[in-house]
Amino acid sequence: MRAVTAGVVIFVFLLLVDQFSVHLGLSRLQRFGDDLLAGIIVGLITFLVERRRSQYLARRLQVIALMNHHVRNALQAIKFAHQTDQQVRLIDDAVARIEWALREILPGENSAAQTARAQPN
Repeated sequence: MRAVTAGVVIFVFLLLVDQFSVHLGLSRLQRFGDDLLAGIIVGLITFLVERRRSQYLARRLQVIALMNHHVRNALQAIKFAHQTDQQVRLIDDAVARIEWALREILPGENSAAQTARAQPN
């Protein structure tokens, strides 16, 4: 919706600028140069916004990957700690659920091998 709104606003603005150029008596070539400059400015703004968005998403993906790594390491430590049999079963079930969530929501390096496993209960 924002893209459509921005497109309409830019269109109206450029239409007004073009009409103003005609009113000032600019030649067809001068108006073409004006339109070209406006297109370059809009393209540059779009490029900068998309680059900023891409950088933001890359940073978020790094945070997610780091979180995935640390959660899996912590789960390994819990899973192999010495516990009673009942505690081990509860921990194994919890670890399996967390690993399933990490595998489905935050796929890692070996997600192909992990997706072969079934979802835990």
